[in-house]
Amino acid sequence: MRTVVRTLIAVFLATAAPVLAAPAVRAHAQEVQQQSFRTNSAGSGQLTISVDGVSPSYATPTATITVRGTVTNDTGSPVTGVQVQLLSSSVYFQTRSEMDSYTAGHDTLLYLAPEGTSVTLPGTLHSGKTARWSASFTAASVGYSQFGVYPLAAQTDYPDGAPPAIDRTLLPYWPGNGVAKPLPLNVAWIWPLIAAPQQGMCGATLATNTLAGSLAAGGRLGTLLDVGQQWAAQDDLTWAVDPALLSDVNVMTSKYAVGGSSTCSDRRYEQPSVTAAQWLSLLRASTATEPMLFTPYADADVAALTRAGLEQITRTAYHVGESVAARLLPRQASVSVAWPADGAANASTLTSLAHDGGASTVVLNSGQLPSSDRPYDNALNATKAGDGTTMGVLLADSGITGLLGSVSASSSARAQFDTAQDFLADTAMILAEAPYSQRSLVIAPPRHWSPSAAEAGALLSMTYSAPWLHKTGLSSLAAAAARLSARAKVPASTPSGALTAGYTDQVAAADASAALYKDLLYRPGPNVLNSVDAAVAATTSVAWRGAGAAGGERALINLSDNLNAKEQKVSIITGKKILLAGTSGTTPVSVQNLLPVEVQVRVVATPSAGSQLSVSKFADLIQVPAGQTGTVRVPLHSSAITTTTMQLQLQTEDGSSLTWTAQSLSVQATRYGRALLVLIAAALGVLVLTSVARWIRRWLNDGRNGTKADGRSGGTG
Repeated sequence: MRTVVRTLIAVFLATAAPVLAAPAVRAHAQEVQQQSFRTNSAGSGQLTISVDGVSPSYATPTATITVRGTVTNDTGSPVTGVQVQLLSSSVYFQTRSEMDSYTAGHDTLLYLAPEGTSVTLPGTLHSGKTARWSASFTAASVGYSQFGVYPLAAQTDYPDGAPPAIDRTLLPYWPGNGVAKPLPLNVAWIWPLIAAPQQGMCGATLATNTLAGSLAAGGRLGTLLDVGQQWAAQDDLTWAVDPALLSDVNVMTSKYAVGGSSTCSDRRYEQPSVTAAQWLSLLRASTATEPMLFTPYADADVAALTRAGLEQITRTAYHVGESVAARLLPRQASVSVAWPADGAANASTLTSLAHDGGASTVVLNSGQLPSSDRPYDNALNATKAGDGTTMGVLLADSGITGLLGSVSASSSARAQFDTAQDFLADTAMILAEAPYSQRSLVIAPPRHWSPSAAEAGALLSMTYSAPWLHKTGLSSLAAAAARLSARAKVPASTPSGALTAGYTDQVAAADASAALYKDLLYRPGPNVLNSVDAAVAATTSVAWRGAGAAGGERALINLSDNLNAKEQKVSIITGKKILLAGTSGTTPVSVQNLLPVEVQVRVVATPSAGSQLSVSKFADLIQVPAGQTGTVRVPLHSSAITTTTMQLQLQTEDGSSLTWTAQSLSVQATRYGRALLVLIAAALGVLVLTSVARWIRRWLNDGRNGTKADGRSGGTG
């Protein structure tokens, strides 16, 4: 009878105005004093109470709910006889916004009544001290009527009549047998392993050594991998991995350098990291059969690149990322789903993700598109990219994303409890809004999420154990979304927070310099090209948005300076003046290559406009080995005896000019060449005639000498 009466009262209270509802509450019911915050803050000059545990985390008809927490004395005086009373209501929340209003302490139609027996703190609570408490009540005594989320609170009271302190939380309720059960939400988790990129153009060198701490036990990436691999199978997690992180960690497994200048000097060397090797090994072993989605290399800001017309960098970032992932995570099958930063994209960005990234489905935050089942939340949707391509859309609940990002490993136990309990309540409330409609939920924490191991484990355990949630792989939802027809349009404007236009202008200049450097190299291997492309992509990371801007500027400056220094090592060696001995001739031009790799360049000789000098065809393309000098001979012809100028410059094979190699030479044409030939011919003629004359005289002399000798011989005989 008591339960029936309380249920009837609850129905009345849910529909009546507050002023009419108050008299209908049980005689011992107390309206909760409204607060502008969830609980009294420390140092408020009064008692403060906090709830930091509810067991079980959701109620069932036969459950006894035990609530735990603390009371802190900030009154400045010792207090005794402090009591803690639990409060609840049989009136459930109608919407998530009403639920949020309640936890914020704003006006609500829900009235709380005491539940269970109050507990009295033992002894005296001195000023500045904190005491723990625990109290219980049964779900049956409250009269929870149906599946949904109900208010729960803990309140202090003590004899001197000071105003009570209160802390509010939420309690989902799952009905017992004999009651029609809601259709569970299909829930898919994205579990991010993403960090700011660390590598540039200097081999085996990281900008900072922050990954060392992050990969360790208790570090952000160490925690995410450790907890994720424990729950991956139970919750069917989909890992979201930045290939640049894999590359950075792999570098740390051997001796590596940190910091240094753009020319790769002044670096600090570190010994191989055992932690990095273990982290990478665990990732390979524990995710060998797990689904993964890969960001473009360095988690490139596709929205900003698309706005700047730099889609070629997006294509390159995806290509490099695929290469790195295939090398460092073999046998890993990727999910063809794109996850743009902040879950935000316009039609042009979607076009780039589809054509440059090969994605058929995209994960957006739920604020980007209206739900296909309005007014009820559902992750499945579809839209059209800028070119008319239909793309499946998975809407990650933005409220839950913000909730998960509100706490970190350094947050208080109470804040971490609030997040976990609110998460559970949010999922229940989403389903309670339309309990018999089959819907889906995508959970996407912030990219650089940093939960404690306990928090991450609690969230994943709730997803696994809550009876209103059903684990689902992201790829299954993506396939379902891909079958939908486009029903909504994405926002037309560039997502807020993307890298600025001024910054992407600098990226465009650096990318042009990188393209020139690659064209300069002679038959470079894929590893060389990928290293340059990776360095460019690293300057476009979404990690450089907002507070990370300084890191992006450093990466960009180092890249530009490094490329400029490399390119300057290829130059022309020649004099300032050429003397053309005659109207035609050749002049040698030497190309010096101080790079550690072979280059190929074209020597371009251009006479000044209107001059009488011309250049004949010659083998202008030359390969110069590393650290050596090569020479070509340039054929020249002058139709007049004059002095003119000629411009020498190097180009890449495809015609891109190496502007720093340009030199202006003076070419002087003379007649000395023809006169010299005449003199040489005359000298040769004189030499020949003289030689013949000498031979004839010698022959004649030899003949006369022979006759005389013969005559002397005959007379004697």
